[in-house]
Amino acid sequence: MRKSTLTILILLLTVMSWSQVATTVPTYIPTDYADAINIIFDATKGTAGLKDYLTKNAAGTVYAHIGVITNASTSDTDWKHAPSKWGDNSAKYKCTSLGNNKWQLTISNMKDYFGLGSTEVVRKLAIVFRSGEYYPTTGTAYLEGKDTGSKDIFITVGYAVEFITPATDGTSTNGAKQTLKISTTLSSALNIKVNGTSIATRTDSTSLITSYTFPATGDYQFIASATTNTTTVYDTVNVCVPNAVTTGAVEPSNAQLGINYIDNNTVTLVLDAPNKTNVLLIGSMNNWIPQNAYQLKKDPSTGYWWIKLTGLTAGKLYGFQYLVDGTIKASDPYTELALDPWNDQWINYNGTIYPNLPAYPTGKTTGLVATLQTAKTAYSWEVTNFATPSRENMVIYELLLRDFTSEKSLAAAITKLDYLKNLGITAIELMPVQEFEGNNSWGYNPSLYFAPDKAYGNSDMYKKFVDECHKRGIAVILDIVLNHSTGLHPFAMLFWDSANSRPASNNPWMNVTAPHPYSVLNDFNHSYSGTREYFKRMVKYWINEYKVDGYRLDLTKGLTQTSSTESTASAYDQSRIDILTDYYNAAKEAKSDVMFILEHFCDYSEEAALAAKGMYLWRNSNNAYSQAATGFQSSSDFSGMITSPRQWVGYAESHDEERNFFKAKTYGDGIIKTDSIVRIGRVPLNIAFSTLLPGPKMMWEFGEMGFDYSIDSNGGRTNPKPAAWGLLNLTHRKAAADACAKIISLRKMYPTAFTQGTYSTQVGYSDWSAGRRIALAHNDLNMVALGNFQSSTAILGNPGFSKTGLWYNLLTGQSMYVANTSMTISMQPGELLIYTDRQINFTNAVENPVVANVHVFPTITNSTVYITSETEQVKSVKLYSLQGHEVNFERNNNEVNISGLRNGLYLLEVNTDAGKAVFKIVKE
Repeated sequence: MRKSTLTILILLLTVMSWSQVATTVPTYIPTDYADAINIIFDATKGTAGLKDYLTKNAAGTVYAHIGVITNASTSDTDWKHAPSKWGDNSAKYKCTSLGNNKWQLTISNMKDYFGLGSTEVVRKLAIVFRSGEYYPTTGTAYLEGKDTGSKDIFITVGYAVEFITPATDGTSTNGAKQTLKISTTLSSALNIKVNGTSIATRTDSTSLITSYTFPATGDYQFIASATTNTTTVYDTVNVCVPNAVTTGAVEPSNAQLGINYIDNNTVTLVLDAPNKTNVLLIGSMNNWIPQNAYQLKKDPSTGYWWIKLTGLTAGKLYGFQYLVDGTIKASDPYTELALDPWNDQWINYNGTIYPNLPAYPTGKTTGLVATLQTAKTAYSWEVTNFATPSRENMVIYELLLRDFTSEKSLAAAITKLDYLKNLGITAIELMPVQEFEGNNSWGYNPSLYFAPDKAYGNSDMYKKFVDECHKRGIAVILDIVLNHSTGLHPFAMLFWDSANSRPASNNPWMNVTAPHPYSVLNDFNHSYSGTREYFKRMVKYWINEYKVDGYRLDLTKGLTQTSSTESTASAYDQSRIDILTDYYNAAKEAKSDVMFILEHFCDYSEEAALAAKGMYLWRNSNNAYSQAATGFQSSSDFSGMITSPRQWVGYAESHDEERNFFKAKTYGDGIIKTDSIVRIGRVPLNIAFSTLLPGPKMMWEFGEMGFDYSIDSNGGRTNPKPAAWGLLNLTHRKAAADACAKIISLRKMYPTAFTQGTYSTQVGYSDWSAGRRIALAHNDLNMVALGNFQSSTAILGNPGFSKTGLWYNLLTGQSMYVANTSMTISMQPGELLIYTDRQINFTNAVENPVVANVHVFPTITNSTVYITSETEQVKSVKLYSLQGHEVNFERNNNEVNISGLRNGLYLLEVNTDAGKAVFKIVKE
């Protein structure tokens, strides 16, 4: 709905509230009104999020998060004089219960209440009602009362006229009768025109009702006017009566579903909406007005709907939606950027996360808005030839961007990448970042799959994050959710059963109910070719567009149409194998060595079949390592982390599991529970005996610091947790993290030893009393790790050294001469010993400082290392082994070929006129 007001002299302010979610007493308020304004909120209307709140909490209170839209506001999201933070329970915002689901907020004087300046003019009151009490079952901390469609509640201030029926722009049919009703607060001279012709008038009244029968197809504009004294105000609503659908082949013929960029001024949009009768495009290209000029054609061979847009402005961002059969406003399932009316306004609330965030077209449409932009400036990649580190040797760091830094942004996360590189991490697994519902989420509630969520930054910042990871030799793995999505996904919206709030029975992409017992949100039907093609395009897209290196697929057990119960869901299912293989093969088309990890937890025979095809699978050993952290033998057995083939990604912690050292703090044996220094001193034990075992391993963020906030803290497991960087200011936490860095870096420094070496392990349940042991033998490296996991008993460890001679303590650097390979070593409770047959020089292996403006990439490779500098001339390059032997020398050359060298760690010395820089290079 669009409003325009011609004002010669405004003497009065009038509050009108037609939505009835909130009404005011009195409804007519002059600007200098000194008496109270009572805003009455009906909790049964709108979203009804606070309906019957007092029956849930008899002592509950309701507060108004309220502000004003003024003449200085740039949009309806630009609230002025609102509370400084969400959740402000100041007395001025507290509502009084009137009973019967009614709540009243009293404003004694509007100017004083909001602190209005002398030149400020209030256009609207903007409100969200919420519970005063923390209510974690909602997932958003508070219960909320909002307008229909989960919109903020707006109460218009000022003399105005409004169409009550129809309330918004829309469509109709030839010959249909349309009721027209307008209303204004003051008695006025009222008039309704259709396409410039007056069809109804009334004098000295607050309302006017008439009807109009559409005589033919076409576009109809209704204008309401109200005049009182010297002021005239207007409201406009548009109705399109669509023409008969035109059929024709999609242009160009190679256009795919979604957004097809033809040139800088031309785009073809293609939508799959089977069995629908009419589709119109609304958006910023036509001011969101349904018009026949923007009716989509239908391709008779595919049934797809399409429209070719010409004359677009190069580089301009356009918002758009598909208006399907006059009732459904759907975004494009392939959009790369969506505008969100509910959550975008809060993205930059506490700091700039998304610079120049595009504004939502408030007042012009509702729901998620897709976007298109021709001639978009391409991101300039610094690393174009990144080689994925050995998948079998990966140490993956799972992190949630929301909780990883206090800023909760990609920009802040980038500043921590050097820390992760020094920790020895070779891959980062991001919890879901595809457009999800809300800003505060784990991300397992996706709404769109081709758009990165704006809560962490813009698309270029996502690309920069990947680029910066690659510069440090770190691969990036995305956690993706193919099992389900929210009801905001276009596939759900196009065929939706609103009565039962679930996909309709004729929805081809989604099941009415999930065939498996792990139902979450709206379950996809992966047997349908349209669903498969959508997700196959998606996995290729993120590899090609964002250069990600792989995926972790959530809840892959659910990717089947085979009906099951809790007891049968894990049984061998060939159809599920076929579906996952199809997705894996699509990803391999884009990246041959893609890392493809499944959260599967099914029958071993099925997991083995998937592994045989090249996929990897999660292996949960959380309980075993939690028991070890507490000092109890109980069910502590690490042997599940050893698999053949080495395609199970074992982990002691993940986002889904309780933290090992929260359990140690809560349930630890004796001193482990009571003494933080003793407890955190056991962290390297857990890290060593998880990451040094064969095969890829994963750790959860801050595990190296002994992060001990419960998964259920702060009101629930999916609620925010504090970033843990401050723990490094504590000596014992820093010491634990430093020890873990040496342990994990050993794998990165000697990758061949860990992939081709011979292992001997004693890490089972029965190995508790004598101490646990990992031994590795290879020409590049011999290693023995011993751990005493007991809480109070010293032991004699049996390292079983493979040879006599000097061995070196990895954590202290001290040497020890071994004359007897059968020697024993006394070990205190909680002690970890790691010995190698060569001294590991961590000092010289400090991770790649940028000196003299020199950059080196990739730092983990099996072929060529490139050296660049924006300001300096590279004079010479020398490559050294860890033993100090020069193995390569280049003069005036910006690249070094290391393909002929043995796998392992080397030091690269780059000399320029401005100085010398030393970098660590891993040949794999």
